[in-house]
Amino acid sequence: MRGQVLKADGADGPGLILGDDGVRYNYEQGQVRGDGSLAPGQKVDFIGLGDEARDIYALGPAPQTPEPAAAPSVAAVPAAAIQPSSPQVQAQTAAPAYGSKPPAVPGDGVWTYFIRGITKNYFRFTGRARRQEYWGYTLFNVLTYFAVFILDIVMSAIIFGGDDFIPLLTLLWFLFQIIPSIAVTVRRLHDQDLSGWLYLITWVPYIGWLVIFVFMLIDSRPETNVHGPSPKYDPAATAFV
Repeated sequence: MRGQVLKADGADGPGLILGDDGVRYNYEQGQVRGDGSLAPGQKVDFIGLGDEARDIYALGPAPQTPEPAAAPSVAAVPAAAIQPSSPQVQAQTAAPAYGSKPPAVPGDGVWTYFIRGITKNYFRFTGRARRQEYWGYTLFNVLTYFAVFILDIVMSAIIFGGDDFIPLLTLLWFLFQIIPSIAVTVRRLHDQDLSGWLYLITWVPYIGWLVIFVFMLIDSRPETNVHGPSPKYDPAATAFV
């Protein structure tokens, strides 16, 4: 598979490669074949195993960063060029409008987020989770409930002949998914620069679950906060991230 390096492996964490399949892969320098290290923007060929990149080969040299052009001296600038610009030009060069956001980074897929939620991120209450990660996990969590409930019906009919119903698998799944469900909700709150302890509001009768539901619908904040970079708007954010 081919891809592009988003972040080089370093002291701040593993490197990150965006594959042509739209999935981001972590990598370590030890998986780079040949001499030298990779740089952001470099094209590579690799083998993707889960969310890790293996046997990485550079497909060319690292892109060269152009040197900044020297600023012209005041004497070399015509007087007309330093006249105050018109209001129209000032409006065009003004800061971005309030609420504007950079382009979104492609997500890893709802199924990948679900599997990661019940495995690597099972006890992970730190970091941030984008909206797609939360709802991807929730979608397959609900589908799993339906699947184990149907299995419980079939098993009860076989064992008890339909006289009794024992929701054994449903109960086991309920107990298994409690921790990852809380963890992904806490990370989703972190993504909006909120405290994870806000999750406790779900215990408020009648309205607590509704408040959390509304927060889960709100888009990610693009800026970096105390919980890390934005997983949706920052290409350098890892998905284990």
